[in-house]
Amino acid sequence: DMTMLQIPQEAVGFVTGRAGNFLRTIEEEWSTLMFFCEIGGGGRSRDYEKLAIFGDVRGRRGAELKVLSAVETKVPGYYEKIRDQVDNRDRGKDESGTWGTDTMTFQDDELSYALGKQGGTRKKLERSSGAVVQYVGHNAFFSGTRDQRRRAKSYMKWLFEQL
Repeated sequence: DMTMLQIPQEAVGFVTGRAGNFLRTIEEEWSTLMFFCEIGGGGRSRDYEKLAIFGDVRGRRGAELKVLSAVETKVPGYYEKIRDQVDNRDRGKDESGTWGTDTMTFQDDELSYALGKQGGTRKKLERSSGAVVQYVGHNAFFSGTRDQRRRAKSYMKWLFEQL
């Protein structure tokens, strides 16, 4: 029940926030425990810090994607470097065996529409579909059971048809 993320050194302070406030906010939102650590005594890497995220599969995924969204803001293009490990993480690891992640790529105008004012549209999509819905750069992530992901993508497509 742990996810380990490598955070580029130049984004660590941004992800942590003043006095750890950003990490604590994510922990609260997703019911997780998160901290930076060094495993295996290999000494501190100059390029990356390891962030451990503990919790259930849904909480870990929501927290991971929220952190990656912040990292992508500070270090554009970072997600592309780790895309394969992120996209397939925890596939099938829930009670239904259908847990997974689907993605969609947006253009600039689509992204602002999909986010909505203060992230309102994203939050509504998340609540109504039951899926974790998060944006990392121009990529939308829909994580959850097969049915939750299907609903989230269906609602998103319907929204874009309204443009």
